[in-house]
Amino acid sequence: MRSTRSTPASLFLNLLVVACTLILTFPLFWIVMMSLKQQAEVMTWPPRFIFTPTLENFRVLFDAAQAGATSYGTIKVDFLTPVTNSVLISLGAVLVSLIAGVPAGYVLARRDIPMKEDIAFFILGFRFAPALLVVIPLFSIFQTIGLYDTYFGMIWVYQVVTLPMIIWLSRSYIEDIPKDIEEAAAMDGAKPFRVVWHILLPLLKPGLIGASLLIFLLAWHNFALGLILSSTKAPVTVALLKLLNPGVQFYPVMAAGLVVTMIVPVALIILGQRHLERGLTFGAVK
Repeated sequence: MRSTRSTPASLFLNLLVVACTLILTFPLFWIVMMSLKQQAEVMTWPPRFIFTPTLENFRVLFDAAQAGATSYGTIKVDFLTPVTNSVLISLGAVLVSLIAGVPAGYVLARRDIPMKEDIAFFILGFRFAPALLVVIPLFSIFQTIGLYDTYFGMIWVYQVVTLPMIIWLSRSYIEDIPKDIEEAAAMDGAKPFRVVWHILLPLLKPGLIGASLLIFLLAWHNFALGLILSSTKAPVTVALLKLLNPGVQFYPVMAAGLVVTMIVPVALIILGQRHLERGLTFGAVK
């Protein structure tokens, strides 16, 4: 029989969950609301929650030819270019991380090599190191060897963010798979490559899809690397900064850019939610 003493506690917890949800979602609501307002309406105080929505900010954001006949004068944003840059760089970083990181995770999980744990923690250390620790020396090197403001250079440097994560996640996933499966296949005459390709990778598929989504989000939201090592190939996080010009307030246009920037990660999370949940529970949080 359910005790009535738990009712106040349950009510308090429910109210706490609702309060936390409102606090977390209010900034998103505010950004979406700003993106649909005129510049004058954004600056009014107290703020207006009832207004006539407009899509002018999104038109200014993606008008590559000109932005005349708007309340912002003749600004030119062309936001589609940085969105494309971010998609190409993030997808490229994920692909390279999977190609290099999964074999490295397999070696750390299955092979007895000297100083294995030290190597693993050294790799993990790059994930927690400040980005400026890497990006400042690379700025001069990239300019010297011609990798500054190139897709190849950006995908390469993004491995500092994505590769340690995929190595540790894939290592954890592989350790969760019984080694007896590989040994049984080897006893049946399967070569090591065949064991990995036809047996291990299908078992890792749910976890790797979830890990790919996680590292894509890390690459998509990275700011410091793109700010210093790119110009025309700048990602969306850097492009949004350019709307904060001294003396000129493009807050509604910037809010529209933030909404567009959130669409890609949110869509990926919704589409891959099942794999993402599986990836988080498939040994990813040991």
